[in-house]
Amino acid sequence: MDGTLVDTERLWDIAVYELAEHMGRPLDESTRERTLGNSLRGFFEILSEYTGRTIDGAEYDRLAHRLNSRVTDLMRTDMTWRPGAEDLLEDLASAGTPVALVTNTTADVAAVPLEFIDRSRFDVVVTGCMVTDPKPAPDPYLLACAELGIDSFAAVAVEDSVTGATAAVAAGCRVLYVPSTAGQPDVVGAHTHPSLEGVDSAGLVALTSGRPVGAAVGESGA
Repeated sequence: MDGTLVDTERLWDIAVYELAEHMGRPLDESTRERTLGNSLRGFFEILSEYTGRTIDGAEYDRLAHRLNSRVTDLMRTDMTWRPGAEDLLEDLASAGTPVALVTNTTADVAAVPLEFIDRSRFDVVVTGCMVTDPKPAPDPYLLACAELGIDSFAAVAVEDSVTGATAAVAAGCRVLYVPSTAGQPDVVGAHTHPSLEGVDSAGLVALTSGRPVGAAVGESGA
């Protein structure tokens, strides 16, 4: 969702950098990159390590509320699609393809972008609070596939972060990896692609047969 379908990573940037400053140590770019796609708990584990400050119990609840409140306020005033994302969802709907949304974001925060995207586009929604082990563990994708009634090896996951792509590969999915920020490394087992612009259902099907997504997009657009 964040960074794949909607351009919210820049909004998370604002909230995350503000929180780090509040905690006494401005966040550097490499640490911010490590937090991309993480669960809320995973994010605070990284932030705790970075700031040298223990974050648990009431302190965790207070800081999590501060972060989530700030980012949802930003989302309500500045939500936009990632390039090609809405067209891809519409093409998948036209093809009758079952679709699941799999996010590490908690349900309360996810509700805001889901209202913008339209919850009815998805047959299944898996949020970060629905599994014990969120991304980069495979559990969220395994749950989504189970809910869709399909084998994970027959599924294609579209991801924008190392954390998310790692989870999808571990679940056995074919993975189209479209980094939402510059400088993210490739993920072994995932097919890196520059954008969702021009990607359609035929391009995703191509991944299940081991063909490059770009070749399929070229064929379907001809």
